[in-house]
Amino acid sequence: MVRFKSRYLLFEVLYPQDKQFHEHSTIPSDESITSSSLSKLLRNTIAENFGDVGIGKVASSLSVKYFSPSTSTGILRVSRQHIRLAWAALCFLRELNGKPIVVRVVRVSGTIKKAELAAIDRNTTDIRLLSNLNDIVQNA
Repeated sequence: MVRFKSRYLLFEVLYPQDKQFHEHSTIPSDESITSSSLSKLLRNTIAENFGDVGIGKVASSLSVKYFSPSTSTGILRVSRQHIRLAWAALCFLRELNGKPIVVRVVRVSGTIKKAELAAIDRNTTDIRLLSNLNDIVQNA
């Protein structure tokens, strides 16, 4: 019996139309966005762009394991064979709840633990940058 091998994509949702859009800052997403709604949206995007063959390849393995609206980051699980298809589908997402978005894949990992650790590292870096920026603004 062959073991099912999967990959985890750590991604972030960016809002380029927002005035606070910067390279390192994360903008919170709408609270109504959940893992299941992102999964449905991603499956629809795959069906539109890759047809029945594309959705048939990833139907059993594609799932959004985690999404945090406060940091706009998520973890997507997909089979190892179809990682490029899932990555391309993430890049094809252009709108979320009526707002234009850009999805950036930050890291690809073989375990969810490593993807979670990468998300934690990114969030602590963002917190440090924001606290340093606040200190500069208050001292000016």
